[in-house]
Amino acid sequence: MSAYIDALVAPMLLIACLSHASQPKLWAEFFRVLTRTGVAPLIIGMYTLPIGLLVVVGHNRWAWDWPVMVTVAGWGMTLKSILYMIVPGVSERMLARADRCKRGFGVFRVVGLVGAVPCAVLTWQAFRHLPA
Repeated sequence: MSAYIDALVAPMLLIACLSHASQPKLWAEFFRVLTRTGVAPLIIGMYTLPIGLLVVVGHNRWAWDWPVMVTVAGWGMTLKSILYMIVPGVSERMLARADRCKRGFGVFRVVGLVGAVPCAVLTWQAFRHLPA
């Protein structure tokens, strides 16, 4: 099952990175609008918790190899979701950083480009190891 989780999560991360790199203004605006809703912690948590838990439950592999990136991402999504949904103010502090990035939206582009490289390798590795 973990090979399929790799094949699901790796391209998802790659696409997110490429999207940050190609549309940094849109991402900055998305976070600004999300902040104005007043329910950003719940929205972010509802989207990231299910995928994070899927990885934690079905792909908890800690061997030093490319798939460990998926495991780390899954734990990160799970912990971030829990913090955002349970601890007041955590998401607001993080979203305030995104608002500052809007003025210098190049940060989104750089992070997206840097993240795309390992995510591309991870995607290639994931599909290469899928069972026939």
